[in-house]
Amino acid sequence: MEGQDSILSVLGPLSSSLSGVKVFMKSQKPWLRDPLVSRKKWDEDEYQLIDHGGGKRMCFGIMWDDGNVVPHPPIIRGLEITKKALITVGHIG
Repeated sequence: MEGQDSILSVLGPLSSSLSGVKVFMKSQKPWLRDPLVSRKKWDEDEYQLIDHGGGKRMCFGIMWDDGNVVPHPPIIRGLEITKKALITVGHIG
């Protein structure tokens, strides 16, 4: 691992169904093989989006700028249009 900090590892399951990906994610403990992976076990409540109305309302975050780079005005306008549309359909607010 020494010197490979810029090449981050990821789990990359391939499946023909969501249930296959779920089985894969529930059974893996990648932190036992890769010390750079976050230790986070499968959480059924998070999968079911319990904290977000059971998935009836989606959760969005809009990053207007990162403190270093400010988007050009057309990009900001696009983000504002997107936010307004999400509020209109009830996902934010």
